[in-house]
Amino acid sequence: MPDFDEQDIIQKSKTNPAAFGDLFEKYYKPILRYALHKTGSAETAADITSETFFKALNKIHTYRYTGVPFSAWLYRIAGNEINMFFRKRKYEPVLYEDAIGEEGVLDKESAEAIGNELIKAQEEIDNNKDYQDVKTALFAMDSKYQDVIVLRFFQEMTVPQIAESLGKNQGTVKSLLSRGLMMLRKKREKSEK
Repeated sequence: MPDFDEQDIIQKSKTNPAAFGDLFEKYYKPILRYALHKTGSAETAADITSETFFKALNKIHTYRYTGVPFSAWLYRIAGNEINMFFRKRKYEPVLYEDAIGEEGVLDKESAEAIGNELIKAQEEIDNNKDYQDVKTALFAMDSKYQDVIVLRFFQEMTVPQIAESLGKNQGTVKSLLSRGLMMLRKKREKSEK
């Protein structure tokens, strides 16, 4: 995407939903990967990601740049959707395509690429035994530890980026990472015995 001026696109999106497509294309894969690593299911992750972007599109008029990246806002929305999914275990998201109506943000090629990305991601998860073991141990942990571990090691975010995304200070993130990794190690050691 040449000359991607995020703040300009955000402003345009406030009055023209089709402009939101550029934000969608830039952030869809990272948000999908985040949801995928948190849920372990490509289908659920796709639903959560669609709902995240639907809510972001509907609330874009409330977004104010405060020095925190736009992606942090999306990660917070996605985190809330994931938490709601696990609390309710029933999830009825609005499909992104339905939410944007006739104006259309995705072209056929983008829609196919997203479908292929989902298939590839689910195959990687299903075929990776180490990931399956980690996932099982990770899912047994409290959500606050899951969040920081997934963002740090699967999304490859830095501690400051995680702090921005979760609205926590860096010291808290470091502490959660340290405790979470210790708990993860213990759970893996128990399962290997």
